[in-house]
Amino acid sequence: MIRRAAVGILLLAAVAVAIWWFVPRETVRPAPVAGPTAAAMPGIPSDAFEMTVESVHDGDTLRARVAAPNAVVTDTESTRVRLIGLDTPEISPDLECWGTEATTSLTDLLPPGATLWAVADQEVRDQYGRHLLYLWTADGTFVNAQLIAQGDGGVMVFAPNTLHEALFRALEAEASAAGRGLWGAC
Repeated sequence: MIRRAAVGILLLAAVAVAIWWFVPRETVRPAPVAGPTAAAMPGIPSDAFEMTVESVHDGDTLRARVAAPNAVVTDTESTRVRLIGLDTPEISPDLECWGTEATTSLTDLLPPGATLWAVADQEVRDQYGRHLLYLWTADGTFVNAQLIAQGDGGVMVFAPNTLHEALFRALEAEASAAGRGLWGAC
């Protein structure tokens, strides 16, 4: 009787090994590498200067007034600001897909009257006379990067203003893959 039990146990063990050996198993894939996180976003640089938002024109352009003249913005008059490194859909003359949402996103981050912190890259003005700037909210949110991460715009870089290009491209790839914002709607 003990022999029969031992043989039965051995047969069950052999069947279990055979099943384990011959039945296909799921391939375990490594977890995807996480994209840039909030921790990877640069904070407000030490050479940033303060501005106050006057109005938002669209998802990548606004008007602001500098608190004190500096090497980038030399007077306290109203200044047109174009965010460096991204392009959002237009709202005029024709409304493009996601134009309203991108404008709303910028307005939510930097409403009229809000304080922002700004830094230029190599080229300070564009062909239209707008100041080309990287912007941060008063609490340290990197606005240019946040808009790309949310899918409110795509990367548009013009040399020599390439300081954050690698970050912007990584954020755009992540937003596109996730179908965020314009990547899922347009």
